[in-house]
Amino acid sequence: MHTGNVFIDLPRDIKSKSDLRSYNKNRDRKRILIENQQVIKKEIGRNSLKKNKHGFSSTKIENEQKRYFIRSIVYLSIFVISFLLMLPFLVSIRSSLWEKKAPVQIENDILYNQFLINGLNTNIVGVKKRKVDNYNLPQFRLIKYKVKRGDSLFEIAQKFNTTIDAIITANKLKNAYYLQINRVLYIPNMPGIFYTIRRGDNLSKIASKYHVSINRIADINDLASPIIRKGEKIFIPNATLSNWERAVALGNIFKAPTIGRLTSRMGFRRDPFTGKIAYHPGIDLANRTGTPIYAAQFGRVIFVGRRGGYGKTVMLAHPKGYVTLYGHLSRILVRKGQVVKQGQLIGRMGNTGRSTGPHLHFEIHQNGKLVNPLEMVKIRR
Repeated sequence: MHTGNVFIDLPRDIKSKSDLRSYNKNRDRKRILIENQQVIKKEIGRNSLKKNKHGFSSTKIENEQKRYFIRSIVYLSIFVISFLLMLPFLVSIRSSLWEKKAPVQIENDILYNQFLINGLNTNIVGVKKRKVDNYNLPQFRLIKYKVKRGDSLFEIAQKFNTTIDAIITANKLKNAYYLQINRVLYIPNMPGIFYTIRRGDNLSKIASKYHVSINRIADINDLASPIIRKGEKIFIPNATLSNWERAVALGNIFKAPTIGRLTSRMGFRRDPFTGKIAYHPGIDLANRTGTPIYAAQFGRVIFVGRRGGYGKTVMLAHPKGYVTLYGHLSRILVRKGQVVKQGQLIGRMGNTGRSTGPHLHFEIHQNGKLVNPLEMVKIRR
């Protein structure tokens, strides 16, 4: 046993003091490296457990974020599923409230009234139920029909117990007097018209315009709610076209303004006064002085009086930008600003202005451009 002395086993390759010093340096370096590695590990451990300013570790924060995300997804899914389940119920409530607020108008349709009365009677306790099949509300439908030789729009309407207005609007006819053979028409099984929804329209306004109840429109078109959109088409039972709309569809916008002989057409001709080629902007219808002159279409009088070579003249403004001119009159029977009906007497044929004899000079303009009257009017000779 030795006291005060420490014996260290040295490697065998150490034979001198210089070797011993080198050995000690390498050993110190290894020890320092090991100590540094241990310090680094301790620092990493402390940082991972170090709390942030809110008192949560980074691991806990990540876990909380994951929980919050999962909860958000769950709540959103519950909300979407609940909304989808409640949607039919909400629609039915809205429809019910709309029907309660909808103004009820008196129906002229006896069949429709009988259907409603019998429907009420069958729900009264103590009243014997009767079959009401004969009083079922007619279901709207379209019937296909192929035009045959000799068919006319009026005959087809009578055959299917409907109106020409219903057929015109169902097929968008522009010249209903001339039906092409073998053309397929869609015939509504009841009187009425198709109406295209415009901006600002609503069922109440449409029902008031055509004097039909909102309930009737909703029943015919199977509407579950009062929401209607621009561009949609609905059928309005028992409604009719305006005179202008019907005239356009029938290709008969204007009626002949008088009875007379066609003496000059629209276009270039030899001027009767100068003998030179000049453009004639209308047609001439000759007859005796005093022959009645009628409004070719309803409209408003925008000019009365003398107008250069036209002599005594009347001008009428019509829908869609149309203007008609009646020249060489002997008498004017309307005043400026007056509203006249189609076929109303507005003057008498004469020979005033630049004229070679009693006749009517008749012009049609649309939006400032000349239109050939012979393409718009059937002249009675």
